[in-house]
Amino acid sequence: MLRRSRPLAALCAAVLLSGLAACGSESDSAEEATGSSGSAGLEEVSFSGEVGESLTAEWSGAIEQPDETQVETLVEGDGEEIADGATVSTYVYVGNGSTQEDVFSDYDNGAPESIPNDEQVGEVFLEMMDGATYGSRVVAVTTPTDLLGANAESNSLGLGTDDSVVVVMDLVEEQEVAPTPSSEEAEDASPDSQPSVVSEGGDPVGLDFEGIDEPALDAPVQRVVLEEGDGPAVKPSDTVTVDYLGATYDADAPFDESYSRGEPLVSPLSGLIPGWSIGLDGVPVGSRVLLQIPPAYGYGTQGSPPSIPGNATLWFLIDVVAAE
Repeated sequence: MLRRSRPLAALCAAVLLSGLAACGSESDSAEEATGSSGSAGLEEVSFSGEVGESLTAEWSGAIEQPDETQVETLVEGDGEEIADGATVSTYVYVGNGSTQEDVFSDYDNGAPESIPNDEQVGEVFLEMMDGATYGSRVVAVTTPTDLLGANAESNSLGLGTDDSVVVVMDLVEEQEVAPTPSSEEAEDASPDSQPSVVSEGGDPVGLDFEGIDEPALDAPVQRVVLEEGDGPAVKPSDTVTVDYLGATYDADAPFDESYSRGEPLVSPLSGLIPGWSIGLDGVPVGSRVLLQIPPAYGYGTQGSPPSIPGNATLWFLIDVVAAE
């Protein structure tokens, strides 16, 4: 729940260096979304399903690894052309063209990704979005190196460096961007301005929002150090060991917590939502901290269904056990 994104994080971490209706017309049928001219090396795979609704790959043979990335539009949407810098609500599919296997699909995960049309995403995604319109289905045949760069040799998708890679993007619609916080740094807040911790048997079980107003969406990260530790200061580059509890405003129960599991979270801060790096920067190990995190530094306008709605401010109670 704390990660920057859903399972595509394995792909986007390498590439990014973190009612859905298609914009295409009714005539963009599943039949139109199958096959290709072969210019992208797609003679051995076809795709069916409506843009923004489903995607199924059907393999008839292996695809050779190309000398360079080839891009083709399978379905041309009738929406506006995607602007530079726009954030696109996109269903992504990745297949191994050499083994003829599906290795990732946002359709299987049940929700699209928010992918920016800028240099953060790497050349393959940029090329696929270049000149494309909303409602389109675009496919690329590429290599692990072109797609994942330095992470190609040790990727979590199981792609070998000599494999061909088939990437499909269903470019559904422009994604609204969460309001930009008024500061990029954490502000030390008064405990009276934040919810109180509810405990049972000595362990936190929730947050009590009685008397607390819901904050503006552009409020910066708010931090309350409830107990200050005497260990070294946390750095954004650290890997941390923490116990935590997370809740949205006035929620009846946390959306996630580690206390009842008895297993602290161990993770690089860089792999978690940005609000954690901002809020824990400089906090001594051994501290208990309460963070209020705006949507721009959490899960944005998309949220993390079903527990976290879009544009949700998040609160986290965090016990910093270790950092290195």
